[in-house]
Amino acid sequence: MNRTVMAIAAILAATSVDAREPKKSKEAAPPPPPAVEYELDDEQFGEELAEACIASPPEQETYDSRDNMLITRIDDGGRAFFHFEGGCDTNTMIFADSIAAEGGDACVSVGEALVFTSSYGASKKCVVEKINRWLDDELISPEYGR
Repeated sequence: MNRTVMAIAAILAATSVDAREPKKSKEAAPPPPPAVEYELDDEQFGEELAEACIASPPEQETYDSRDNMLITRIDDGGRAFFHFEGGCDTNTMIFADSIAAEGGDACVSVGEALVFTSSYGASKKCVVEKINRWLDDELISPEYGR
């Protein structure tokens, strides 16, 4: 047993931390391009809107599964693209059963907050930074266009 302890001590001394080559740190990934630059290349990205009224029931999807961006059906029969200031995650937006302006109204303007509420009791406010019309190739659900 004494020999075993001595052998282990010798091995540990021979492989000191200073003798090892330091690990190379991974380069940080560059930040994604700003949202505005990213969407402007999209053919479905339409004119800027001052206000949009969310249709009921809500029918929403995210833009490339990105946080702080939402496409939803609006009252005029089209759809709108919402940019949020931050902190509005994909799960909150997708699993919301109701979407309304902070005051409970269906219409929201830039600078106001949309409240996403789910049947699980969770709710979250997201401040609207910008609203644009979303130009569809076709409707998500054809029954809404009738």
